[in-house]
Amino acid sequence: MNKTELRRALSDELHARAFHEFDGAGRFIRFVFLTDDNLSAMHDYVNAFLQERGKPPIEPESKFARIGFDDFALRFERHTEFLSISLIEKGLAAKAGLLPDAFDKSQTRLPLDWAGAAPATLFHAIWIEIGGKPPRGLDPDTMLTVMDSRAVAANRLGDGTSQLHFAFDIDKNGFSRVALYNSDITASRMGRTVQRVVEFETYRLLAMLGFAAVQENSQKLSQIETEVGKLTTQLAVQIKNPGGEVENLLSTLSKQAADLEDISSQTSYRLSATTAYESILGDRLEGLRLSRLDGFQGVRGFLNRRMTPAMDSCRAFAERMASLSERIGRAGDLLQTQTEMIIQRQNRDLLRSMNRRAKAQLHLQQTVERLSIAAVTYYGVGLVGYLALPLPLDAWGIDLLVVKAASVPIIAFFVWLAIHRVKQSLKSGD
Repeated sequence: MNKTELRRALSDELHARAFHEFDGAGRFIRFVFLTDDNLSAMHDYVNAFLQERGKPPIEPESKFARIGFDDFALRFERHTEFLSISLIEKGLAAKAGLLPDAFDKSQTRLPLDWAGAAPATLFHAIWIEIGGKPPRGLDPDTMLTVMDSRAVAANRLGDGTSQLHFAFDIDKNGFSRVALYNSDITASRMGRTVQRVVEFETYRLLAMLGFAAVQENSQKLSQIETEVGKLTTQLAVQIKNPGGEVENLLSTLSKQAADLEDISSQTSYRLSATTAYESILGDRLEGLRLSRLDGFQGVRGFLNRRMTPAMDSCRAFAERMASLSERIGRAGDLLQTQTEMIIQRQNRDLLRSMNRRAKAQLHLQQTVERLSIAAVTYYGVGLVGYLALPLPLDAWGIDLLVVKAASVPIIAFFVWLAIHRVKQSLKSGD
């Protein structure tokens, strides 16, 4: 991709998922699927549906597509780790309250069964009902029945008269319900509001994936923390009283470091994604411009009480991993220092032993050298005796023993001189 194409692609990204106007009453139903290795299968599944109805297929590289039908619209969106199929029905009439068939799967004309049977892992299903102005006497008990939920959080929207109700629960058909009562919100603004609501509900649950990863690995991390604590205590004892346990400690530390790295590899992406989703969640919530609705628990209050602790747990888990990694690193440094000290002591003892051996070898060599001089001198004196026998020593008045005795220092000197020269030549050769 050249720079011009890149510039165009980056510019188009800002307009890739524009939401169109939403006029009148209706519903927006979104199916969120986790992207595994089935992206091509999902494209084929959606394209087969479109071709059956005479619509052009979606290109494989397309991240977003909106296809209109006679009585509904279909939106296909592809994100980093999930994709979604959305079904939109709008332009209906509801002067007050929701439509008569609100949240009734059996009454809607939308192909919900087809969307739910897509060849991918269904992660979340969101059903948003947009009706008319809020009916009189709307109270929490009524909304618990409407939303088929254990709890309902609600707020007024920015204009102060429209209302937004979240179930934050899963109904018997597998949908998370949202009810939006529209008093006088314009079609364009309603489109943006619905977009924020559906993204808010999507990223709310995606952010919770990090909490699931924390729950799955928290016990393992606690075990590693316990083992590292024991190892640190043993290391302190080892440093004060050096022994032969360093190798065992190093092996244990390496195992804990490997286990921590395994947990980190499994959770680091998920925790980073949770942080990003939480940020998006806050941005979408801020964009809705919610205000208090008397008699109902607000969305922010509900999330602060239920979801914020989960996000705090994710941050605490990431901090624990980072702290534990630093502890293992410091323990490794101490073990390395201790190991080097042990090696230095071993080298010192080895050098001392080698020094003693060298001295002993030198003494032995000197002894052998002296013995060699004596032995060679002895044989040299014998050789002088044999050479002197034919000589007329008696006529000269010289005793043979005197000749041998006189030759001893001379022969010994020359033997020593020969050995000395050999030693000097060996040294100069080195």
